[in-house]
Amino acid sequence: MKKKKNNWYSNHKKPVLICGIVVLVLLVVYLAGMLYYNDKFLNGTMVNGSDVGGMTLQKANDQLSKKVNGQSLKLIFNDGQSEVLQSAQLGVSYNKDNSLNQLMKNQNKWAWFIGFFKNEKNTLTDLIQISDENLTNGIASMEHAKEENQIAPTDAYIQYKDGSFSIIEETLGSKFNTEELVKNIKVALSEGKQQLDVTKANGYVKPQVYKDDQDLNNQLKAANEYCLSTITYTTPKGKEIALDGSTLITWLSKQDDGSYTKDESVFKEKLTAFVKELASQYNSIGATRTFTGKDGQSHTVSGGTYGFRVSTDSEVSALLKMINENKSENNRTPEHTGQLPSGENGGLGTTYLEINITKQHLWLVKDGAVALESDFVSGKESDPSRLTPNGTYYIYNKERNRVLRGTKQPNGKYEYESPVSYWMPFNKGIGLHDASWRSTFGGNIYINSGSHGCINLPTGFAGSLYSQIYVNLPVVVYR
Repeated sequence: MKKKKNNWYSNHKKPVLICGIVVLVLLVVYLAGMLYYNDKFLNGTMVNGSDVGGMTLQKANDQLSKKVNGQSLKLIFNDGQSEVLQSAQLGVSYNKDNSLNQLMKNQNKWAWFIGFFKNEKNTLTDLIQISDENLTNGIASMEHAKEENQIAPTDAYIQYKDGSFSIIEETLGSKFNTEELVKNIKVALSEGKQQLDVTKANGYVKPQVYKDDQDLNNQLKAANEYCLSTITYTTPKGKEIALDGSTLITWLSKQDDGSYTKDESVFKEKLTAFVKELASQYNSIGATRTFTGKDGQSHTVSGGTYGFRVSTDSEVSALLKMINENKSENNRTPEHTGQLPSGENGGLGTTYLEINITKQHLWLVKDGAVALESDFVSGKESDPSRLTPNGTYYIYNKERNRVLRGTKQPNGKYEYESPVSYWMPFNKGIGLHDASWRSTFGGNIYINSGSHGCINLPTGFAGSLYSQIYVNLPVVVYR
């Protein structure tokens, strides 16, 4: 038995010894590794893309510092082009007061050998310092930052063209959102990136309204339902005024649910303002007119009843009805009283009756030529209550064999009663008529022996005038 035991020991002694030596060597190597990596980064340690494995803290800082100080960043723009910002333009410098030391302390020295089999990637955001001012200036120095290349975006909008509405989509433009760009460049640099897509980095100013905007599409729907009328006007002075979808869409009312509708009261209010402004381009009653008289001189006269006046309420009602029915009308003449003066000769045109109080003479002008003329006697000039007023009027009636009466007295009798054969009124109770009781006309009779305001004419001339004038003929009275 003793001999057998010795044989077993002899047979196993060598393998045991070898295992012991191997274990001892491994232990020594392991302890040596721990000792070696005690002040170094473990193998396979990556910091912001740089391999610092086996480096001391100082060497790692030196290597990372060189990388940071030589760092550049490629910016890719939405036109497919790119520019590179160098370190000075980026405003970067190495931050020695970083967390690299803490990273080393956190390493598991007991597992130093694992680094030989896999890399440990680390991203430190405090390796660099960035001057916002320098970075902003660097961005501004780029070719793409030049003013001519900084094109602002445009919002999607509703276009009204050729009587219909459509949405014009937004444009992105190329104007930098510098604040966002600076922020995202700093993030990219801190992560060790070498390029940055400006679009993905929100580096451009964005449109506020896109084509799929719900509010925009709600307006479009309402516009196509309520705002299809087109009404145009041409004023006496040739100015074109249009009321169409481009204006009507702005009158729509937004509801609580986000939809748009046509509020009748709002449209009426807006139409009233529109018609009042329109009237200022049309109204001419009492306007000052300058014309060339048949005495060859230029005369200016104001006041009177001749001209055109827009009837605001009637025109508003007519327009509201047209809009409700989506109807259109070109060269519309607004609802009115009176008539549109001619654009010629101060609005008198070429056919009118001209009464010169100073000369006590009148001319019936037809198509620019004198058809009839005569002396007359006008209102008593020395009595303000009886003088014939200046102004532009129109013949509003013609009547044969009329008795003209003055003011009714307390005793029931009239101030005067004058039968006339031809009555042609133009200013309330003032008109042209024959005056058979007068034997002479013209001169200075009117100053102290004038009429009660009417234009007294010789009977024969009054008949000729009556036969040639017509209702609405312009009549201008001046001194």
